[in-house]
Amino acid sequence: MSNVAKNLDNVNRTLEKQNEILKKILDVIPRPENKFTRVLETLVLIAGVLGILNAADIVRNWIIQGGH
Repeated sequence: MSNVAKNLDNVNRTLEKQNEILKKILDVIPRPENKFTRVLETLVLIAGVLGILNAADIVRNWIIQGGH
């Protein structure tokens, strides 16, 4: 169980680092003037975050289920 907790903690730290990187990217990228473009960019960022969360969930399930 301790190994699972350590692996989940590592996944959590990785997600926190990715979140910090995404925040830095958003700070650097200029805001679009067009509202439609802003909505599309937001949707793309949300899709990217959901993809990362999905990958983390798959890894978490592998760890919990013992790689089966």
